Amino acid sequence: MKSNRLFIKILSIFLAISYALPIFGAATPSNISKWPYYSEAVNAKAAFIMDANSSKVLYSLNPDQKLYPASLAKIMTALVVLDYVNGNYDSLVTFSYNSVTRDIDKNSVTIGASAGDQLSVKDCLYSLLLPSANDAANALAEYVAGSINDFALLMNEKAKNLGLTNTHFVNPSGLHDDNQYTTASDMATILQCALSYPIFAQISSSVSYRHAPIRRYKNPDNSNNQVLNTTSILVPGSGYYYNGILAGKTGHTTNAGYNLAAAAKKNGMTLICVVLGCSKDKIRYQETKSLFDFHFNNYKSLSIKDIDPRFTDSISTITIDDVNIIDSLNITCDENYHVTLPISSDINKITSKISFQVDDIYNKYAIGSISYYFEDNFIGKCTLEGRNIENIESIYTSHLNLSSPLSNEEDSSNTNNNDNNSTITNALIYRNSNGQLVISNTLITAVLVIVLLLAVIGIVFFLYVFVFSNANVPFNKLKFRFKRRLR
Repeated sequence: MKSNRLFIKILSIFLAISYALPIFGAATPSNISKWPYYSEAVNAKAAFIMDANSSKVLYSLNPDQKLYPASLAKIMTALVVLDYVNGNYDSLVTFSYNSVTRDIDKNSVTIGASAGDQLSVKDCLYSLLLPSANDAANALAEYVAGSINDFALLMNEKAKNLGLTNTHFVNPSGLHDDNQYTTASDMATILQCALSYPIFAQISSSVSYRHAPIRRYKNPDNSNNQVLNTTSILVPGSGYYYNGILAGKTGHTTNAGYNLAAAAKKNGMTLICVVLGCSKDKIRYQETKSLFDFHFNNYKSLSIKDIDPRFTDSISTITIDDVNIIDSLNITCDENYHVTLPISSDINKITSKISFQVDDIYNKYAIGSISYYFEDNFIGKCTLEGRNIENIESIYTSHLNLSSPLSNEEDSSNTNNNDNNSTITNALIYRNSNGQLVISNTLITAVLVIVLLLAVIGIVFFLYVFVFSNANVPFNKLKFRFKRRLR
C-alpha cells in the first residue's frame, strides 16, 4: 500500500510539472508579443489581405495559387485605361461591331451598345466596373490599343511592371480562358495600384450612374441608360454592405467560382482583401467581412512621418560643415508611406534600416529607401528622395546615418531590404530616439527563461520534499526497493 501511495505521489510530480510548464510558457516573449493571426477557416481556394499603404501582408491562404480571375480582370482593364487616358475622361469611345459581338452572348452582361455608339471614357469606366459590362470592356480595349488582343498585351506588360509573375491575361472582360489566370496576392497588388487613381474608388463605390444615351435607348431618361453596382459589399442596404468600404469588384464564372477583391478604410488604415474560388455568392462577402473585421480590430497603420522623428520640421535646420543646406537638399518621405503593426504595440520599439538601392525606378528623385521593423518583422518602408545636390548619398547618409532603433548608428546600405527576419540590433539595452531606455527582446527572453527554470526547480524541490517527507520510508531503503524491483 505504501509503495502504491508513493507511486501516486511521484506521478503527481510529473503531472504538476507538465501543468506548470504551459503556464510559464505563456509568459515567454514568443507569446507575449505574438502577432494577431486570423485562425478561422476561410471557405475559399485562396485569400489574401494586406495594408494598402505599407504593403504589409497580414493574412494569406494559397496566395500564389494560379486561379481564374473572371471579371476581376476588369480591375486591370480599368488600370491600363487610366494609365493611358492620363485624366482625359471625356474623350469619346466608339463601339465597333467587334466590340459588341466578340465574346458577347445572350447571358453576357452588357449595356446594350450597338456598333457606332459613342460614349465617353468615363461612361465606359462606370459601365465596366458597376454592372461589369463586357461590351464596355471590349470598346475600351480597342480605344486604347486598337484591338482586344493588343490590349491584352498591355495588360500583361502592366502586370510585369508590377512584378507579378503568376498572372496572365487574354481578354479585358475576364471571360473564361484556360490561359487567363491570376493569384490572390497578384490581384491585391493590382487593386492597390488602381487605388492610386482617386477616380477608380469614386467609380467603383458608386451605387448607380447614368451614362449618355445610346442608339437602342435614345431617350436620356430611359432607365436602361442607368447602370447599377452589382458588387453588394458596396451597396448600402444590400445585406452584404460593409461600413468603411472604398472600392471593390466581383467576378464569377463556372470555372472560377465566386471571386471578390475589395478595399476598406477605418481608423486611418486601408486594407485590401481578395478571396478567390468561393463556392457561393454569399460566402465571398461573408469571408471578406470577417477578414476585414479581425484585422481592423487587431492592427493599426501609422504614417512614417508620425513615427520617425527624422522627418519632422526640425529637419529643415540641417547643416553640413556649418552651411545650411535647406535650399540644396529636400529630404522627403511621402505621407502615404505607412507601417503596420499590432494595435497595442509600442512604437518606440520600431527599428529601421537604410539602403541606397533604388527600388522605385519610376521616381527620378529616389535615392534609396528606409525599411522599418517591429520585433524583427518587416512592417513597411518609404522611398528616400533627394533633389538639387551632387553626391546626395554621402550627405543623406551623414544626416540619416541610421540602422536601429530610429537613431544614429552604423550605415547599413548593403542590407537586403527583403530580409524580414534579419537581426536589427545587437544591443541588449539602448535608448530610442526619444531618449527612453529600451530593453531588447533577447534580454527579456533570457530573463524569462531563467525565471522559468528557477520556477520549475522550485516546484520539483517542493514536491520532492512533499513526497519523501510523507512516504514514511527512509531514502536509503527506498533506493534499495527500486533496485530490487528492477532486478
